[in-house]
Amino acid sequence: MNQRLHLFFLGCVILALFGSDLASAQDQADAQRFFPRQGYLLTGYGGAGYQTLFAEDSQPNDFSAIFAPIMLFQVSDRFLFEGELEFEIEEEVTATSLEYAQVDMALSNNLTLVAGKFLLPFNTFSERLHPTWINRLVSAPALYGGHGALTPTDPLLPVLSDVGVQLRGAFNVGRFRTITAEAFITQGPMQAADEHDEDGDEEGDGHDEGTIAAKAVSFASGGGSADPGSLAFGGDFTDNNEDKLIGGRLGFGIAPYFEVNVSGMTAAFDPAGDLRFSALGAHVEGRHRSITVHGEFIQTWQDIVHEDDTDTLTRNGYWVQTGYRWGKWQPVARWTQLFEGDIDGEVVTDAGQQLALGLDYWFEPAVVVKVEYLINEEEHSIDNNRLAIQIAFGF
Repeated sequence: MNQRLHLFFLGCVILALFGSDLASAQDQADAQRFFPRQGYLLTGYGGAGYQTLFAEDSQPNDFSAIFAPIMLFQVSDRFLFEGELEFEIEEEVTATSLEYAQVDMALSNNLTLVAGKFLLPFNTFSERLHPTWINRLVSAPALYGGHGALTPTDPLLPVLSDVGVQLRGAFNVGRFRTITAEAFITQGPMQAADEHDEDGDEEGDGHDEGTIAAKAVSFASGGGSADPGSLAFGGDFTDNNEDKLIGGRLGFGIAPYFEVNVSGMTAAFDPAGDLRFSALGAHVEGRHRSITVHGEFIQTWQDIVHEDDTDTLTRNGYWVQTGYRWGKWQPVARWTQLFEGDIDGEVVTDAGQQLALGLDYWFEPAVVVKVEYLINEEEHSIDNNRLAIQIAFGF
């Protein structure tokens, strides 16, 4: 009897082993039949760094680390899914965020429909330049919040991503000449949570990378004040009003030497849909042998409520960056200027300037060590500079 039981169990094990192999082979055959051109790719970027701040009321120095895997799955020549997760150490915890998760559908050789959460095609830094091993400096330009930025005053925008749909097109208009166009509709910005809740405890929403926080602005006449509040982009998949963010970008390029883009977007951000945030941008990029030049300009308009009236806070700024590749060495310099904000011609927010000086050494085409010194010039701070070192890689 025991011998028969042993033979029975042995037969079950053999059947399970061979059956699983047959099932696996059948699954692979079915997948190959339904997705004959499928493919997987795991890529991404990461880095580790160290910084020391010279402001009296700041943490004197700290280490940092970031890991951002990007996963791509191609079902066919027409359909591609791509997504990026970002893991970063923030305030003694590991912060996890969904940078983007989108489905790309090729409508033709020139047009692509994108749906999901994606990096907004407004100017180019958010969409193309912010990853650690692509950004030639440790920090982001002071016009943007998050991703290593240390701004002399409030930034104009975060590194932008949001949930919605976009249509992308690229058209050849001559030898090496291309016109690109993107149009998008997304959930849009909304008023972010306050920095402190009713009990005085901090809430994490007030300073995430998708938030721009504007300080209270004072009016010289009348002694009143108004608080523009904080705006969050892509922080919540549910909208707070019926209005959507509508925007687009139009560009012209001569590969690989020159590219220029103009961008715009507008949306209501309050629950009632009465207050609007709008932005215009321009980007220029030039390349000649080992020299590269980037530049961006941004102007924003944000409605605020002041003494039962609606006023518009207008702000603008620009950044220009140049670098020279000499073998494995690459010195980089970036100048950023944020102008004073005004309401009806009256100055209500501070200006700020920033100079970033960097030196990169490329061990491999996708492995770089960067040293950066930031010099901030602002009205209410004597010393808010930073020295940072970062090793970044792409894989």
